[in-house]
Amino acid sequence: MIKSIEMVNFISHKNTVLEFNRGITTFVGHNGSGKSSVIDAITFALFGQHTRKTNKNLVRRGSESSSVNVRFTVGSKEYKAHRQLGSNGQSLLAKFDVVLDSGNVVDRTVVSGERKQFGDSVSGEVAKMLSIDYKKLRVAAIVPQGELSKIIESQPKEFKELLNSLIGIDKLDFAYQTMHDVIYSFRERLRDNNGGFDDKQIISIRLAMEQKMASLKDAENELIELEDQRNALSKNMLYIEKEIERMEPLMLQARELQTTEDSLIRYVNDRRASIGVEVRRLECLTKEARESFQITLDKEEVKINLQMVRAELEDLENRIVQNEGETGRLKGLLECTRRLEIKDDGRCPVCNSPVVINRINKLFDAVHIQKEIKQKMDERTKMLTERFSLKKEENNIEEKEKKIESSEKFLTSNCISELQDIVELESELQDKKNDLSRIPEIITKISDPQMLEIDNFSKSLIEKISVLREHVKGLKIQEYTDSKLKRTRFSNQLLDINAKIGAVHMVIKECKETIKTSNKILLELEAAAKFLNDLENIRFQVFNRDGPVALSLRSWALKAISAKASEYLSMFNIGISRIDLTEKARDVQIVCYGTYGDVDMNSLSGGERVAVALALRLAIARMMGSNQLDFIILDEPTIHLDEERRKSLVKIILDSFKEGLGPLSQIIIITHDAEIFEDSEVDTVYRFAMSSNGSVVISE
Repeated sequence: MIKSIEMVNFISHKNTVLEFNRGITTFVGHNGSGKSSVIDAITFALFGQHTRKTNKNLVRRGSESSSVNVRFTVGSKEYKAHRQLGSNGQSLLAKFDVVLDSGNVVDRTVVSGERKQFGDSVSGEVAKMLSIDYKKLRVAAIVPQGELSKIIESQPKEFKELLNSLIGIDKLDFAYQTMHDVIYSFRERLRDNNGGFDDKQIISIRLAMEQKMASLKDAENELIELEDQRNALSKNMLYIEKEIERMEPLMLQARELQTTEDSLIRYVNDRRASIGVEVRRLECLTKEARESFQITLDKEEVKINLQMVRAELEDLENRIVQNEGETGRLKGLLECTRRLEIKDDGRCPVCNSPVVINRINKLFDAVHIQKEIKQKMDERTKMLTERFSLKKEENNIEEKEKKIESSEKFLTSNCISELQDIVELESELQDKKNDLSRIPEIITKISDPQMLEIDNFSKSLIEKISVLREHVKGLKIQEYTDSKLKRTRFSNQLLDINAKIGAVHMVIKECKETIKTSNKILLELEAAAKFLNDLENIRFQVFNRDGPVALSLRSWALKAISAKASEYLSMFNIGISRIDLTEKARDVQIVCYGTYGDVDMNSLSGGERVAVALALRLAIARMMGSNQLDFIILDEPTIHLDEERRKSLVKIILDSFKEGLGPLSQIIIITHDAEIFEDSEVDTVYRFAMSSNGSVVISE
């Protein structure tokens, strides 16, 4: 039984404390005033679960924390469940205490926190103590809006499913599926441990073993044939190897002969090319030496001519300078003459004395001076022309001088000091040409080696070639080549046969291993098949919702609910003395009995139907709570009920729970329909209203 609920900043409640006693407690108020929040407060305090999606929705807006404290009794003990959340819904505290024990103050913490991994959990301890978890509490003690009459108004098949859910028979479905998963997992482990096979493949494994045994026999026969072929090929290979071994030394000498001939051809060709290069070099050298020697013969003459031209240039330069000086002097006299020119009055421009014109000196005669200046200019032009010619001649002679110097350097660098040296070079050139003429043109094949003898080294190669040709005279290279080809062909055939033999060995090994493994797997699967068959029988017999165990459990539950519901109906005093729940093939039917026998459900009045529904609900709550739950919450029980049923429900509740003597110690009714309990003897009424500070609760 609930003793009190304290909510601080919980959903819409800023600070609300509700006290509870035995009997009827009603919550009255408009929708949204915070009535149903009390249900979330109870389930959250006890089990840490609620209907608000996230814990953050439990914290009142603008609050830094939220807490709920629920005190309740079970038997002679009183407990307290307390939880606190942070602003973001994080758990700050979870605590479960024993407050009183047989009237004595204990105040002892049973568990603190929700460390489920360490077996330390408030919700777990509460569930253990109440013998009920959150889901069962929601089914047993809390009747949601519109669910009260649903229990009798649904179809028989639907009622059976509802009843299965209420009394926990549907858990067998979970167990049934879990057992299926267990069997499936067991088969998976069988497959993991046995190459992907389970008990369902026993027949296919046997067939596969028979096929493997047939394959093994075929492979063993094929192995015998392949080994016979390999032995025959090995004999042929031995004969060919001996032939190749006999011809191998001769082939080595033949290769040496070919190498020596190639060396001789290469040496002769290289020697001819080398002599040819030397001939061309000597030809260029002797030609240039002749030309250079001839140029040096004019050295003295060029030297003298250069000295003479330079002397003439020097004299000419002096005369040009003298001419420029004379020309300048005459130009100065001409300027003075112009200034001293006699005007028409016949007087001197300097002293103004009379002057006789015909007596003026030629020195001041402007015409005469201009003639002399022109003469000097003509002389200068001739001298410049002459200087240009001399300069050109000087450049030509200097070029000759440079050629002479270059020729001397060339002759010196080639150690040529006199004509005899050039004659000796020409003689060496002729010798090289003679040597070149004795060497054949470029050759690629040797017919007669003696024709290629050009020096001692070539002679030694020719002698070696003659000896090797004599040694390999009887060798047939084609025969050797054919033998090598045969050996290669036989070798490839042997490789192919060996590969086939290896593959057959692998097949034989694989067949034997498969047969061995299959035998082992078969033994294990046959043993597992019996175990799995037992599991399947257990699954269908024990966990099938229509199996013997489920039928027995449902039969017991139906009898227990029927007996308890009949007991409650007798308290309601509506003329129905007994109620039976009977199971048919696919449904559960409700049969009511009155004074004159069974009563058709369709003939019941609205009030009688509500009474039957309430009796069944209370009986289910009592059974599921295992007598630990001593309260029930009806959330808007009158919604969707007509006037007759509403009045009947109120009368039954008031009559049955009067002074706390009803089937349960405590009933909490949440409703916005305030007038239904007017003028009624209700033990406690809490009126809920919404204000700017949240939910306001007033006790009446």
